Amino acid sequence: MKNLTRDFSTREKALLLILALILIGLLYYWFVDVPVRDGIMSANSKKESANAELVVVNAKIAEMEKMEAELEEFGTLGRAAYMGSYNNAEAEYAALNDILADTDEYEIAFSALTRDGDMVRREFSIQFSTTGYEAAKRIITALENSEYRCRIGDLNCTAEQSQDTDADLKNWTGKILVSAKATYYETMVGGKPDEGLPADKE
Repeated sequence: MKNLTRDFSTREKALLLILALILIGLLYYWFVDVPVRDGIMSANSKKESANAELVVVNAKIAEMEKMEAELEEFGTLGRAAYMGSYNNAEAEYAALNDILADTDEYEIAFSALTRDGDMVRREFSIQFSTTGYEAAKRIITALENSEYRCRIGDLNCTAEQSQDTDADLKNWTGKILVSAKATYYETMVGGKPDEGLPADKE
């Protein structure tokens, strides 16, 4: 019987070695490298998603802390301000007009409502002019102590046309320009939702 076996030449051995290395490389790529890369991409995606959720959670925590601080501030005012039920805008507008009736001129601009659960914030900016510091102080005090719960911030008073930069504003008897940002608070308890009510923050 003729023997069909033979020795491979050096060139053939080299080619077989190259083919074996290519096969090992392909196996490594498909069964090791690709799964590892997919796992890294999946982990990075989950990390980004977790970071996004963390940002949302931190924002909610900050908002809750802000609300708690506001409620604590109301508790230390020494007065029982009434929180009207939504939508109390008409009564609040009337109260503002009454408080600002003695000003020389005034301007009020309301921004969009915000809502957290049963609490609704009606934010607005206010500018007015009056004669004398004491008159301006009375108006701000009346706004702060108004019937409806109101918080005032970013208050700024300027003496109009004062030539003396060192003048004591409290003794100024000329025109006073006042600007501030304020918020009326309302509750959904007893209120009736309408088209102007924003969606509750989740």
